Amino acid sequence: MKAEDAPMKVKAIGVVRNEVREPGRRDWQEVTSEIVFEEGLEQSLEGLEEFSHILVVYWMHRLHPGEGPWGKIHPMGRADLPLVGLFATRTPHRPNPLGVAVVRLLERRGNALKVVGLDAIDGTPVIDVKPFIPPLDFPSQVRVPQWVKRLK
Repeated sequence: MKAEDAPMKVKAIGVVRNEVREPGRRDWQEVTSEIVFEEGLEQSLEGLEEFSHILVVYWMHRLHPGEGPWGKIHPMGRADLPLVGLFATRTPHRPNPLGVAVVRLLERRGNALKVVGLDAIDGTPVIDVKPFIPPLDFPSQVRVPQWVKRLK
């Protein structure tokens, strides 16, 4: 069986709750969100509160997967930055609208996690969470192109 023929099933395990109703650029480090998990997953969250940060994988449900253009784009839509391949950017417009964010975990209450820095709007389905574990998730030597440094 070829990889593209393998059946894929993705199931939401929770939902994002916050005050952000529309996608758009903002300072996400100012946004506090709650991730409310499906009933029955409370035990699966035990121990996560001991971590300061977690990885959140979510489905950008307001985007339409498979809509192009694919190929090269200007990062952040900025013409002063070089054209690079879509996968060399963090654009949300991708073949599959998956989002991944490292967020600060403020607290866990039952089947809910309170986090800050999650760049997802209210109602966004959450697919998975994982603890952020350095050095696994934070390599000691990282290389980025010069244009990334100009984004700040």
